[in-house]
Amino acid sequence: MTQQAVFDNSSGGEQKVFTGEGSFEKNLAYCRRLKGKNVDVLIREYTLADGRRCAAVAVDGMTNKQNLEMSVILASRRFSPLSTDNKFSSADGFDQQFASVELTATDSLSGGYISALSGDVMVIAEGEREVLVCGYRFISSRSVGDSPFGGSVRAPHEAFIETLRLNTALIRRRIADPNLVFEPMTVGRHSRTAVNLCYILGVTSPRLIDEARRRIDAIDIDIINDSGELEQLIEDDPSSLFPQTDGSELPDVVAAELCAGRVAIIVNGSPYVLLLPATLSRMMKAGEDDYQRWSYSSFVRLLRWAAMAISILAPSLYVAMVSFHPGMLPTSLLILTAVNRLNVPFSAFAEVLIVELALELLREASIRMPKNIGSALSIVGGIIIGDAALNAGLVSPLLIVIVGISTMAGFVIPSYPLASSYRLIKYMLLGFSALLGLFGLVCGVILWLSMMVSVRSFGTDFAAPFFPFDAHDAGKSIIEPPISARTSRPAYLDPLDRIRLQTTNRERRKGSDRTDA
Repeated sequence: MTQQAVFDNSSGGEQKVFTGEGSFEKNLAYCRRLKGKNVDVLIREYTLADGRRCAAVAVDGMTNKQNLEMSVILASRRFSPLSTDNKFSSADGFDQQFASVELTATDSLSGGYISALSGDVMVIAEGEREVLVCGYRFISSRSVGDSPFGGSVRAPHEAFIETLRLNTALIRRRIADPNLVFEPMTVGRHSRTAVNLCYILGVTSPRLIDEARRRIDAIDIDIINDSGELEQLIEDDPSSLFPQTDGSELPDVVAAELCAGRVAIIVNGSPYVLLLPATLSRMMKAGEDDYQRWSYSSFVRLLRWAAMAISILAPSLYVAMVSFHPGMLPTSLLILTAVNRLNVPFSAFAEVLIVELALELLREASIRMPKNIGSALSIVGGIIIGDAALNAGLVSPLLIVIVGISTMAGFVIPSYPLASSYRLIKYMLLGFSALLGLFGLVCGVILWLSMMVSVRSFGTDFAAPFFPFDAHDAGKSIIEPPISARTSRPAYLDPLDRIRLQTTNRERRKGSDRTDA
């Protein structure tokens, strides 16, 4: 027998608070109908100090029971009846009875019940035209700790967790600006996942804010569990190989990008905060680049760009040179390559493909396995199996060196979504090299660059500031300038306020020198 839904999730399914004779019984009956057989939904009936009946609706495990008992039930019984003079709303009349920091009144009975399902307490009082929603959420979560996706030498170590309000607090602690806005939104017909659109008024482009808000409002899905699902629903081109949203688990990185003019999207239940728009230059920048001396940061930044090229091109270049253009190799290297491949039964393309896919399997297996077993599995796969393959003559030692360097170079890329995209690009270039050699590799690189410059993220070119070219911002993307020279925000973000630093250290030093003189 088919059971009917007890609640209409459509936009027109809102139930207002019942008023008039017998309204308390009707409101209570509506809540009991929504509760149904749910054992975790608590409905506690009691009597107010003035003799009126009252009921509190909460969810076991999501509400602080002690505050519910002491601040809602006992407190409302203890106080004498309040005067109705100058009483403009239910919240005004009960603010002395319910000791809650968050106390709001609403005429939507279904909306109050949904708030109770999110951890609040809904209070229904006899004779009132509104229900009260008290903020007594208590949801256990892990404590703020290090990010599991990598550490840093000199940078804050705390990372976001799965609780929305704690994540906003981590950002607010770094940006104590009244212009910082956490705009509340809800996504998911059944999950009703809380989402916060975060931006800074007077800095972030209104066009970017409106576009992000429009795309989130247009989502009509049953459930959102993680920001990764939301990311795929708001991106410009789902068929593109390149990521169209950026993100981070580090509050300091998100705070810095908000001040640069980006928009952040925080999803309840996800420790990964989305950043809009996504650009190649931002994804190639690590969080601690701003905290170190500009000279060392510039060296590491250049090394990172070189590592990106090595991770993508090295295996394809090996296939092209060995299979099509061995005469271009130096004589000593050509002899060494021929000797190493003398007993290898596979072509260069098949050899590279086997080793690369084996590393992919090893990488995925080490991620999915428990941590203690995963580290042991990496050692077994990387040393024992690799050494056995070399001794058996299945692969050449030169290829192991090339693939190993290429794999390590891929891990240098700070952004995991960008590194994952380049792993797919690497296989595309391998296919071109296996078909046409260096000519095919050049065609593949042209195709790769063409795909990259055609990607847009929320109205911004993914390849900005390299395409369209902006000499000032492009130079800062490759070479990390001294902090005294970072006086403006990126132009491709179209910020309302371009000025980042008003007075440079050099000007301060000049003023100090004049004072000493």
